[in-house]
Amino acid sequence: MKLFSNICIFIILGVFVSCSSQSYVNRGDKMAQSGQYYYAQGLYEKAYKKSKDKELKADIAFKAASCFDQVNEVRKASSWYRRAILNRDTFSNAVLNLAYAEVKNGKMEEAEENFWEYLDLKPEAKAENDPSEILKRINTWEEYPGRYKVEILNDFNSSGSDFCPVYMGKDTNVIFFSSTRKLNDKPKKDGVTGDFHSNIFESHFSNEVIRKSKKRKGKEATSRKVIVDTYQWSKARGVGDTINSDWNEGAACFSPEADVLYFTSSRKITKDNQGTKIFAVQRQEDGWGSVAQLDLVPDSLSVGHPSISADGNILYFVSDMPGGYGGNDIWMAKKSGSSWSEPQNMGRPINSPNNELFPFIKNNGDLFFASDRKEGMGGLDIYQAKRQETGVWKVENMKYPINSTADDFAMVFQPDQEKGMFTSSRKNGNDDIYRFDYVPLQFSFLGKIVNSETNEFIPNADIHIVSSNGEQMDSQAAEDGQFNVDLDPELEYIVMVSAEGYLNGKEQVSTLGIEISRNFKSIIGLKPIEKPIELPNIFYDFGSWQLREESKTALDGLVETLNDNPKITIELGSHTDYVGSESTNRDLSQKRAQSVVDYLIEKGIYWDRLIAHGYGESKPQTINAVKAKEFDFLAEGDVLSESFISKLKEKEKDEANQLNRRTDFRVLSTDYQPGPNSKVKPGSDSSQIGNTLIKDLSEIKGVFYTVQIGAFNKNTIPPILQKYKVVFRGSVDDSTVRYTTGIFDDLEEARAEAGKISETGINAFVIAYNKGKKITFAEAKKLKK
Repeated sequence: MKLFSNICIFIILGVFVSCSSQSYVNRGDKMAQSGQYYYAQGLYEKAYKKSKDKELKADIAFKAASCFDQVNEVRKASSWYRRAILNRDTFSNAVLNLAYAEVKNGKMEEAEENFWEYLDLKPEAKAENDPSEILKRINTWEEYPGRYKVEILNDFNSSGSDFCPVYMGKDTNVIFFSSTRKLNDKPKKDGVTGDFHSNIFESHFSNEVIRKSKKRKGKEATSRKVIVDTYQWSKARGVGDTINSDWNEGAACFSPEADVLYFTSSRKITKDNQGTKIFAVQRQEDGWGSVAQLDLVPDSLSVGHPSISADGNILYFVSDMPGGYGGNDIWMAKKSGSSWSEPQNMGRPINSPNNELFPFIKNNGDLFFASDRKEGMGGLDIYQAKRQETGVWKVENMKYPINSTADDFAMVFQPDQEKGMFTSSRKNGNDDIYRFDYVPLQFSFLGKIVNSETNEFIPNADIHIVSSNGEQMDSQAAEDGQFNVDLDPELEYIVMVSAEGYLNGKEQVSTLGIEISRNFKSIIGLKPIEKPIELPNIFYDFGSWQLREESKTALDGLVETLNDNPKITIELGSHTDYVGSESTNRDLSQKRAQSVVDYLIEKGIYWDRLIAHGYGESKPQTINAVKAKEFDFLAEGDVLSESFISKLKEKEKDEANQLNRRTDFRVLSTDYQPGPNSKVKPGSDSSQIGNTLIKDLSEIKGVFYTVQIGAFNKNTIPPILQKYKVVFRGSVDDSTVRYTTGIFDDLEEARAEAGKISETGINAFVIAYNKGKKITFAEAKKLKK
């Protein structure tokens, strides 16, 4: 009985929790339907926490993400789309929306992954409209930008949303704009966005600055105007309670004479007043006149975003009234006495099934507006419409850098100028005001520095740029490995990159003969010096150590690397597979490594920067992430040992053996300085290298002691010899020779010299000899007696 009671309790609790979750969903749906997205997403978040059903959680997360999407909170939208996919991995709409959100976030790699995942889930979508086309469009437009220079106006942007700037008629030193910054001590929050209600502010460009004195006890702070050397935009201030209300005030424009301000407001004039309306107010010497609503549409319809033609006779605005093409459209009304004619839709191609917003009519009759149509870069893009001789409008996207992957809108021009301002959320997703100016041809180099092994970015790399006119400049990559430098027309550049722990890298770029602006893009991979670096395409005939011609071509890249990194010394390592005997493989690999060294010396690389080492089959390949991706039967970290390969299929064995057959190099030092003998090409029978005299130990008679400074391949004379005037050599085996310095009769003297040499970092030690052959210290002592 007790068990039955407990089961009933759990069932009741489960139903209660489910109902509670659904209750929040229902309330959220009502809020979303009324446009109260801020409150709706809060309810969806509560519903998501209470729900235990994964399918339901996926739907709730999608709704929450959609709310954030509606108010341009794309980072939060991305997070909630991911939650939807986490609960239902086949949620194709969530995957597609996440891709578009990541585009607006500027995360192109993540966006591309999600676009392809969407096409995997819905392959039929590619036939109709490939959503990944947007990435190709963005890449092309960013590489070949329009002739505008864009800069953020930090003078009056705030932590809130700042948008829709407008000049006060022909006076371009005064601007009005909308902002959600705090205007008073008791601001109200907007149920749509969660921000404070927007108000209209103004700012003046002058050399007069208001400075306030500090407030002291019993005294009020005073203000005074100060003249400064440079002009700047003044601190923004509200335009007054006549225009600003407890509701949202938005996009505005001035009449041609700047005596009337038209603005958008959601204030309620009558109880039937719905959405936003356009209002007009007369500008007076001592303030503003009375605000009046324009009688354009019935109270039940919404209008906004006014723009007036140069003659003041045509009003362009936005509305979702019936008779449009879908979403918000751009309409126009002609002035008729003191009123306006019945609105006319601007038609296609200006309007589309998507949203057209924020029109601006230029003095020459060109119409600029924002739209979220699919042919853009993501979010709202700014378009230009020119009327052709046939009377038909030609609409073109203004492309990068006016447009970005974020929202770009509300463009205004200075009268008869190719410069002005617009709004963009490209920086951290927040609406800010930017200025733009038409400029001549412009070029830039957009680079990203990465680790060539892991593709992870390298922070703070040093950039040195040399141009064909002899000018040089230095820069530094950011924390995320990216850098951006401006280039001049008709020049060639070499961009050199260096970072601690990596080989130097470089890129060449030329603006010669290019007649359109371009942003050159490149990912520059730097090779880390802590691990051996494999040389691709080094081929030999079977059983041979002679370099094939295609191998020489590949080695020319190494010559360039060594020339770009003049302070490194390297070891050339050659490796074989497990076919054949170990001694044969070791001998063959040594000869192959030496053939590479010989080729590099022929190409002008100093001999004392190179050491050849044949490893044979002793160092099997360890698979990295790149090779693991290329060969699906291998995983990162696999070591291609003989026992590992023996367990593979025949085809896989061949591929694994091929991976083991390789030539690589590793950096031995990064402080190389050429000596007086560095240019001399050594021969195996050399008796003197410059000022270094080489003698054979077999020539020394009797019993003696000498200090070994290294054992090396017999075909290589290492850089260490440069430090000594006289060195001695003696065979260790068929392929190795030891080099020593000094001949001593006394053992203690030899040990003292070995100690001094060891302090320089060389592993030196004493060896006893008799008639050119190595003996023990005990034998030497006995023979000495």
